[in-house]
Amino acid sequence: MPRLEIWLKGLGLPVSTALVPLMCLQTAFFTPWLPSETCYQISRLTLWLMAIDNVLDAPEAPETPGEPDPSRRPRGREEPGDGNTLDVRNASDSAGPDPADARVRTWHRVLAGRENGSASIDPMARALAEIAEGLHHGGRPELVALWRKSMHQTLTGMDRERAAARTANAGGGAPRLTEYLEHGAWTIGVEQQVTALWALMDEPGLSRRLPVLLGALRQAAIAIRLLNDLRGHHREQHEGKVDALAIGLSEPEAYERAEAALGTCRRALAPLTSAGYGSAVALERVVLWHARMYHRFDPVRPGRAVSAALPGEPDGAAHTRHTPFAHRPKEAPPMDIEQEVLDVIASGGEYDSTKLAELFDRLEPVDTALLIGTWQGGGFERTSENAALLAQMRWYGKRFVDADHVEPLLCRDEQGAVFSFEEMGLATLRGVVFRGKQSTAMVYDQLPVIDHFRRLTDDVLLCVMDKKGDPADFFFHLTRVPRPVPPPPGDGG
Repeated sequence: MPRLEIWLKGLGLPVSTALVPLMCLQTAFFTPWLPSETCYQISRLTLWLMAIDNVLDAPEAPETPGEPDPSRRPRGREEPGDGNTLDVRNASDSAGPDPADARVRTWHRVLAGRENGSASIDPMARALAEIAEGLHHGGRPELVALWRKSMHQTLTGMDRERAAARTANAGGGAPRLTEYLEHGAWTIGVEQQVTALWALMDEPGLSRRLPVLLGALRQAAIAIRLLNDLRGHHREQHEGKVDALAIGLSEPEAYERAEAALGTCRRALAPLTSAGYGSAVALERVVLWHARMYHRFDPVRPGRAVSAALPGEPDGAAHTRHTPFAHRPKEAPPMDIEQEVLDVIASGGEYDSTKLAELFDRLEPVDTALLIGTWQGGGFERTSENAALLAQMRWYGKRFVDADHVEPLLCRDEQGAVFSFEEMGLATLRGVVFRGKQSTAMVYDQLPVIDHFRRLTDDVLLCVMDKKGDPADFFFHLTRVPRPVPPPPGDGG
């Protein structure tokens, strides 16, 4: 911590030194197995990302001494040193010259290796040059290139956010929701932290796992952006900023989209984390930290009660669901197994199948009337073939219309919208005797599979998939959705 504080003060970055302990703590939490030098580098990056927010949010950012007037500098395309080309033309050109634009273009050039930031009079450029140099010498080239690309995207996204805020404050329209989420995910900082961690890891074969890791990382960044918006909405309203709620997304909708993205991220990572790959574990821990943090406080104003409670908190909106990473407080021990399983379901955790089988045999059967409606599902483990298949399909849950019409495979598309995946057929409800009790069960029309249900509560079911030829029962759970699942709002909310 002292070393980081000296670095921060020496450069004069616009970040409070009171945040240094928090930055060190979170970095140590992300990857407690990495050496302190790596943690130091990641902590510097996190402070820089916080500083850039403060620099670009300043009402009248002064032009850096010695930097030409941005109105006389040609606009165009900055080309990162990794061979990728990103369009970083200033999104606010139509609003006239902005003194901060020149600094942003300088940071792009420092990242691309076309300007010596170490000699700059801009403390942000000098700090960025130090961070990039540390990653260049300590990281793997192909992963450092990935980090540089994410940093270019951060600068581009922040530029667009500034332009959107100016447009909205001038009475213009808000950006489309899809556009906002794309650039907002760039600026939340999660992708930049994680790609830097990957670059500094000595993990054989990491590049081969990048397609899965990057997909999970994108979902994580979208989720954390939405949780950030939910926590800081009132502050950002006061500051004149645009966020998902200002665009038109309601709090329950934003919360549900964040929860879905977190679930998708976690399911994609499950095979890799169970195999012990540090790259996946680090990503999951980064998401865990940020999700829980935004459930507790706004890190921009940690000492001020300026934010409304998130949905699902005791004094929050009447939307009581929890993210997969926000564990519900448990009752004082001893706890009966029913309550224990309910807590595991709420937290998205795993549970022993032997205990689940014992509980299943004790629970009451269900009838058709109880099942009618839409239910969100989840599993108690992530390593079996069935769990992997459901994760790959982005399984959401089931919809029981009536006894003769069941949609057993509600899934989410790339944008998070829920749809009925019917390539494997539909299903019906029938009375079936299983493990000594007759209960309403779901029989697939085209597959040799029967799902059996037992009642934990009127709104939570313990379920088991009985698959012909599979000797192991697959336990899962269903939680009633209190209203039909709405598709994500269209562009502009």
